[in-house]
Amino acid sequence: MTDLAVLEVGTQSCLPNMSFGPSVRDMYILHYIHSGYGTYSTGGRTETLSPGELFLVMPDTVHSYHADPDEPWHYSWFGFVGTLAPRLVELAGFSVLSPVRTADSLLSIESLFGNLMSLRKESAKELLLTALLYQIFGTLAIPDDAPPLRADVGHHVRNAVSFMNTRYADRITLNEIADYVGLDTKYLCRLFQQRLSMSPYRYLTDVRMRKACRLLRRQLLGIAEIAQSVGYQDPLMFSRMFKRTIGLSPTAYREKAKLESGNTSYETS
Repeated sequence: MTDLAVLEVGTQSCLPNMSFGPSVRDMYILHYIHSGYGTYSTGGRTETLSPGELFLVMPDTVHSYHADPDEPWHYSWFGFVGTLAPRLVELAGFSVLSPVRTADSLLSIESLFGNLMSLRKESAKELLLTALLYQIFGTLAIPDDAPPLRADVGHHVRNAVSFMNTRYADRITLNEIADYVGLDTKYLCRLFQQRLSMSPYRYLTDVRMRKACRLLRRQLLGIAEIAQSVGYQDPLMFSRMFKRTIGLSPTAYREKAKLESGNTSYETS
């Protein structure tokens, strides 16, 4: 087997309620959502995904995905295999427990996936598509503002980030995060400051607030239900934290999103 081989690529504007699976594939499939919404289910978890997010299908895992009935998604994908594939996937922040992530370099990722279909027409498309996939993984692996770190340090931070992105809806503590990655809490906080210029608590809060924003835009749940969905048992505490982080109350943010929804559009490839 080669280091990395692209087996298939594509882009699709889905019909309302269009679904795929449950199914099992024998390759990795990396999707990028250009516009619209849908759900991705794997490992007993289902996530609602938005524009600018990526989700990864792992080989030999049961998965399914379903387009939104009102705003179905438009996405592009790479199907690939290779001896380096598991390592590239890990470096990009994906795992079996954390198959979804938001691009740090959103404009770069959008542009890179925008090149996907044009390269299919080139005579050396296999080489060009493989090079593009390497570039995408490189962009995902290095956040825009991240200083360089030793590989072992980056591994601890990535594991902690993966844990928080998976368990954000639970009442997890700093001690639980540190125990998961096998580090002292003070040392873990120091690594986060070096890598991400923030504490683990701030990162977890940001994850929860991003998820809350997505749920508020979807207009499907009440404020109390959204609070519980992102790890807050007390809706008032959630509302205070949301306003402190986002600058608007959850209700004001929802109303603003509702007003803007008719004027927002996303470019597709």
